[in-house]
Amino acid sequence: MAESSWPSPSNSRVVDDTQYEKIGIQLGPSGVYGDFTSPQLVFGDSSGMQVKIAADRYAMVRGHVWWSGSSIFTKSIAANASGSTRIDLVVLQLSRTTWDVTTVIVQGTPGGGAPTATQNLGTTGVYQVVLAQVSVASGAGSITAGNVTYMATHIGAGGQLRAPSVAALAYVPQPHPGMGVVLDTGDEYGRNAANSAWVIVRQVGPTSYTPTFTANGGGLVLGTGGIAEAEYTVINGKMCHYRGTVKFGTSGINIGSGQYLISLPFASSATLSTLYSAVGSFVARDSSGPTLLSGVTFVAASQTIASFINGTGGLVSNSSPFTWAINDALSWDVTYAIA
Repeated sequence: MAESSWPSPSNSRVVDDTQYEKIGIQLGPSGVYGDFTSPQLVFGDSSGMQVKIAADRYAMVRGHVWWSGSSIFTKSIAANASGSTRIDLVVLQLSRTTWDVTTVIVQGTPGGGAPTATQNLGTTGVYQVVLAQVSVASGAGSITAGNVTYMATHIGAGGQLRAPSVAALAYVPQPHPGMGVVLDTGDEYGRNAANSAWVIVRQVGPTSYTPTFTANGGGLVLGTGGIAEAEYTVINGKMCHYRGTVKFGTSGINIGSGQYLISLPFASSATLSTLYSAVGSFVARDSSGPTLLSGVTFVAASQTIASFINGTGGLVSNSSPFTWAINDALSWDVTYAIA
């Protein structure tokens, strides 16, 4: 075929539906306009086997504007008598037969997790943008607010993409390397160069994290009243500042055997080496003294755990720098490059 352009005087400047979609996708990404809760676009209210779609809301799907109408409307959810929970999707669907955008329920398979949205990029078929997941218990008689998990990608006033949660990033339409999305928390995620995952680019504040404290010989139990608390902050999507405390409880403890290790919130970068490793600090508290001892928190390359080196150069273990017992605690602080 010869080259062409549109609109063109040669065809009276008429643009067909396929051509309009090609133009429309350059107007901006697909998503819902406005914030997440004015009100939430899709919700359940225990009024029956249905979800409700809020009134007077707008969205864009491949250049096609959708309006929810002047009043709330409902979409029926099929009954489930399978014996297993079913996950359905509520989507906005562009049909390339009618060229209309409508709300559609994509029914899942009981016990099979959420179905996959269809996103045909050609000139036929449908293109779906996910709005919500609906959990349909076997024998359920209604859809409650708690059964609906909102997942829609939103478009901010400046064109920036927004998502209600980390889980919702899985439904961002057509992700590409370098794409940025801001969560409702203010944290920003970016798509990695391989276009295979979302990574934290900017964090508004620390994120709580429950560390796993182990001994490499096994058997470690913090016991009743034990504590395992931590938090992390990701810096520029490349570094993780990680700090926390573990403490043995007052009864039912087992100090385990061998070297003590603490889990990392993110795997460390493969660029770390024995010549360039992440080094932080730790303080161990022997409550029977009481005594405070300090040392180094060490993160090596491509690891999911950190280790501890005491002031004399030995590894922290069940018997070093002292024999651990009830109420003894270990606190650490380290910044390391993440994978």
